[in-house]
Amino acid sequence: MIGGCLRGWLLAIGLAIAVRGGSAREVPLVLLHTTDLHGRLVNLVPDPGVAPEAGLWRCATLVRRIREREPNVVWVDCGDTVQGTLESLASGGRVIVEALGQAGCDAWVIGNHEFDWGVAALRALVERAPLPVLAANIGATPGAPPPLPGLRPWVVLELSGVRIGLVATTHPTTPRWQPPGALEGLLIRAPQDAIAEVLPAVRAAGADVLVLAIHEGLRAGREDPAPGAIALAGRFPEFDVILGAHTHEAIPEQTLGGGVLYAQAGFHGQWLGRVDLVYDTVQRRVIRKTGTLLPVDASVEPDERLGALAAPAVSRASNQLERVLARVAGPWTTPITTAGDEPAARLLRAAIGEACEVDIVLHGRLSEADMPDEEFRLRDVWRLVPYENRIGICRWTASEIRAALEELLGTPSRTSVGISGLRVHLDPNAPAGARVVKLEMPDGTAPHPRRRFRVAMNSYTIASAGGRWPRVRQMATTPEAALELTSVDTRTALTRWLEQRRRITPADLPPPGFVVSRRSPD
Repeated sequence: MIGGCLRGWLLAIGLAIAVRGGSAREVPLVLLHTTDLHGRLVNLVPDPGVAPEAGLWRCATLVRRIREREPNVVWVDCGDTVQGTLESLASGGRVIVEALGQAGCDAWVIGNHEFDWGVAALRALVERAPLPVLAANIGATPGAPPPLPGLRPWVVLELSGVRIGLVATTHPTTPRWQPPGALEGLLIRAPQDAIAEVLPAVRAAGADVLVLAIHEGLRAGREDPAPGAIALAGRFPEFDVILGAHTHEAIPEQTLGGGVLYAQAGFHGQWLGRVDLVYDTVQRRVIRKTGTLLPVDASVEPDERLGALAAPAVSRASNQLERVLARVAGPWTTPITTAGDEPAARLLRAAIGEACEVDIVLHGRLSEADMPDEEFRLRDVWRLVPYENRIGICRWTASEIRAALEELLGTPSRTSVGISGLRVHLDPNAPAGARVVKLEMPDGTAPHPRRRFRVAMNSYTIASAGGRWPRVRQMATTPEAALELTSVDTRTALTRWLEQRRRITPADLPPPGFVVSRRSPD
């Protein structure tokens, strides 16, 4: 009897030791993440500092290598995935979504730029996507049908008996990046409300590990105010990891409130993010977590499995991008008095004005790319115009143009808006709201106060630029403004303008629209 009890006691001790020291207790998990690919299979039109070899084609190789070594791997793409390249645009985004599926991505989160081609185009992608598409805060307005059938708020993925609950949200200010009416029937809710609503169901599904993938992100020293990762971590500390996006920041790991690990994988496929977790099956919690970023460059070979899909699309796009549209005669050395009058900005205004036959164009640069010196190729157009913004036309009086300029000039940026069709005298040292000194017609006369000018802007400006310019949006949508959203996009307008001329000089650009002046207001 004593011997039996002793054997039972020793067996219990042995089992306890086995549990404490054995693999059944600690399960390693790997979360891989990409974001803001912007259509990059490879980087045919790279941003400064980003390797041409960066992109999904080589990211997939790193994912495959990790899966060959690790048993429990989940890969999430955090959005802004399809818009941004010729090869993706030519396929309506299908080449990128199909590549994600072929490469083994486990979930795709909707980003704000996924809506740039319209809700119908996104609906077609979601319906045909070979992987789960997520965004808990996207729904329908009351009485409207589901705008994106097949879209899910969350998924649970099981690895070695451990269930990972993945919740996702898109950027809540997306409507302020789209022109009025573009998202009709679609409702984007506050992320915190949507997360609070779905978490009970995720827990009921038995999720052991909670991961939140958001198309929002941190910026250097601050968060994206919408409400942002820091606020979400404070509200929902039960999440083990938050994967971010949108701001193009590269953040291997950062600890937020409540011990939530935050990570963000840069942009254009220059990094593959990796978060390593260890889950304790006895304590039923994550006991260790670390993050890192793996570089995607020429040292990584393209994934062979994607070759049949990626290589033809990349080859076709590369050949088209080399097409010469116009020769350049003369250096771009026109004096610039203020931001918004750079040669690239004036070039875009010339193309838009001609395409839309308007009186005035309000437009600045769309990137920091330089103008080419000898030949204008399609590749240069894509460098100058990375977005498919459409052109809208408003009917504004001179006083409304002045009010719009005051708001636009009050938030200066590297792509400040300039003007053609009017000459604007500015006092750059004046306080916000008082910088416009005087408006003049090209012949030096004052604009008639009751005349309504046809004013062209891109859809991003009309939408309020993510909320930066609410007064512009309000004025553009009044009945008197008679907003007309054309089918002309900026890139197509520029391409046609160049093709029609075949040879361009600085003299083909409209004159600078701003004059630095400190005269008394009229």
